[in-house]
Amino acid sequence: MTKATGGQKRILIVDDDESLHALLTPILKRAGLSVLNAKDGKEAMSLLEVSDPLPDLILLDLGMPVMDGVQFRAAQKAKIHLARIPVIVITSRATIEKDMNAIDAKAFLKKPIEARLLIQTIASHLS
Repeated sequence: MTKATGGQKRILIVDDDESLHALLTPILKRAGLSVLNAKDGKEAMSLLEVSDPLPDLILLDLGMPVMDGVQFRAAQKAKIHLARIPVIVITSRATIEKDMNAIDAKAFLKKPIEARLLIQTIASHLS
């Protein structure tokens, strides 16, 4: 999965679970993606403000300290230059229906995440 210019597509993982970062980062790198990591929404917003280029897609957990996924998505959508970045929610929450409209995500994946399904979902939203 590369950009038309030949560069790697960039994925930002926003999740407070360090073991998830450790699991997903090598999987995504093997799929030819560049990976950025943030432990919560506040850190992700700070990272996005200085990222050049911006990530092509965000993998977003909902339940995080400091700034959760719903708060992050509202802050992201409020900034025109960040609002265009598609989001795929990755969550262990049993019910997410109440958050679906507020988040406006391209896809919702339940944890634990199957690697093949994750890569297919990412690829379908990067094309």
